[in-house]
Amino acid sequence: MVGWKKLFRRKKSPSPTPPATPSPTETFDPFRIFPPPTPDELIRNRDAYTEQLIHRKFIAPRGEMEDKPLYALYRLYEYIVLDNNIDMRNELETFWWSRWTVADIPDPGEQGEPARYAVLSCIPHLLVESFNRRIDMGLRREEPSSILSTEEQMEWAATPKKYESVPEWARRVPPVEAVLKIPHTMDGKTQIEEFEDERASLPFKEKNILLWHPHIHFL
Repeated sequence: MVGWKKLFRRKKSPSPTPPATPSPTETFDPFRIFPPPTPDELIRNRDAYTEQLIHRKFIAPRGEMEDKPLYALYRLYEYIVLDNNIDMRNELETFWWSRWTVADIPDPGEQGEPARYAVLSCIPHLLVESFNRRIDMGLRREEPSSILSTEEQMEWAATPKKYESVPEWARRVPPVEAVLKIPHTMDGKTQIEEFEDERASLPFKEKNILLWHPHIHFL
């Protein structure tokens, strides 16, 4: 470039081509962060963390070759705190077909982060409510697939009901000391400001967390 400029010094040199910048996706870790940030950090940086999740390619942390119920629990935690209802409902359905038993979700042991631990402890309650509603409707987690003939659906509906239950560790997790408010972004809807609001989720209320009860029912 130096020699070129000397040779044509009387002419206006063209603007140098700027160096190629990396694609935005190259700056994101394709693996899950385990454990994810605290509720306060997720809420403060919702847009940034939501963008990170869009570029995640793997459902498990780096080095893990298979999914586990504990990883699903943390994914649901992220979606709930980030107010990502679509991915949360998809995750619920994935859990349903995984055949994992809700009561067997292991204790994440989040003693060092009480707020995150409290939110995690509420999620099995949501799973139980959602799954037991489906079971009452005649659906069964043991079904081979979601595409069945009417006759097959009736046969499965006639089988004994196997209800889900909340793991004991989730009941033992203490409430957070200060009220944790997880805001929602539903257009035209006011934020929940008190636990007396009928929209407040009961499982979260018991842990001193104010959250609009998530849309957990799916077909």
